[in-house]
Amino acid sequence: MLLSPFVRAIINKDKACERKRSAAMIQFDSDTGKVAYAGESVQLLPKEFALFQFLYEHAGRSFTRERLLDAVWPLEEPTDRTVDDHIYRIRKKVARWSHLLRIETVRGQGYKLIRLTPKLQARPLLHDEQFAADVNRMMNKYHGLGMGAAMQLLAEHRDILSLPVDPYYDAYLHFVRGDLDWLLTTDSLDLWKKLTYAVFVYEAAQPGDQTVRRYYEGLIARGHLLEWSWLCDLRLGAIHHDIGAGRLEEAQRGLEAIREEIAELQSPSFTSVFLIAEMMLRMEQNRLGEAEAKLRECEALLAQHPIQRERGAFLVAKGMLLYRQGAHTAARHTVEEGVETTRETHFIPHLLVNLRRALLFLHSHSCDEAYAQRLQRQWEQLALQFRLDELQVKAGRLLERHL
Repeated sequence: MLLSPFVRAIINKDKACERKRSAAMIQFDSDTGKVAYAGESVQLLPKEFALFQFLYEHAGRSFTRERLLDAVWPLEEPTDRTVDDHIYRIRKKVARWSHLLRIETVRGQGYKLIRLTPKLQARPLLHDEQFAADVNRMMNKYHGLGMGAAMQLLAEHRDILSLPVDPYYDAYLHFVRGDLDWLLTTDSLDLWKKLTYAVFVYEAAQPGDQTVRRYYEGLIARGHLLEWSWLCDLRLGAIHHDIGAGRLEEAQRGLEAIREEIAELQSPSFTSVFLIAEMMLRMEQNRLGEAEAKLRECEALLAQHPIQRERGAFLVAKGMLLYRQGAHTAARHTVEEGVETTRETHFIPHLLVNLRRALLFLHSHSCDEAYAQRLQRQWEQLALQFRLDELQVKAGRLLERHL
């Protein structure tokens, strides 16, 4: 029987590695204000929820009261005492999870949340090859359908469900949930994969920055050091960047150079990204009929393969075309649907990309200033939440050091 790389990775793990466990993760439901772990939930007030989620997502970092006020009460003028009162109530409400986390007072600074490693438990299914293969198929299916929330749910309850460890998804899920700092600083990733993530982070933080084109070129030139799917991502990213920057001839050459290889992959995900790039290029070339034809082709593909992550990008692109066709009301609704569809997938990087793409289009074509301002506010909130300014500097240094 041939074992998948996933199963081999599990069987070949050193026993010492098997004993390493990441802290169990708590789930946040922003719709209800509840936080949950292992079927047990706690109800928090809106600001308690926002403060706890901020500290949890930035575990290990110390924050001053002023910084916490900026993050949780950006449009209000509460006092430092407001933070202290909320921390006091949060500590009481999550005391049942003292084995998972603690909120420390940092003298002279503020607060930080520490995630703890739960006590080791027996994992009888760890070496069950069939179970491992089944879990891998399930994770692949969720990934293929763009269901980031389901992927994260499995990962968060890996210890409880006695799920095996997949080294690829362990790293990839950091990307899905927007843990971009980990991707730039971890020692567990291959350098060239880390640099690929760094290009994404840099461009996400500085949309339109022409330096990123040099980074794309440097990495693509070293494509033999990357797996084919990673290289495809880079080349498609460079094409989309060229379209946004108005380098349409370069984008056309890039599309033709990769067309046959995308077809050989037979991947609905890569194919839809390629079709969206073709559609956007035709649109920028004022060949709107051809752009609409590419959009219909992508829509037919997504009808057969309902990948919500890619559907979000498709809807944003469709909205752009509607703007160019003069249907502004329908365009705004379609872009909004695309952004919300992406948000619901819980793929944070794709949400950043689609917001950035829509904003660049609206600014360059000056077609809906009111909606552009609304998207800009969403972008600024995400940029603050994921510290994009800080990460752009870190990503730039990493790329300059190695390219």
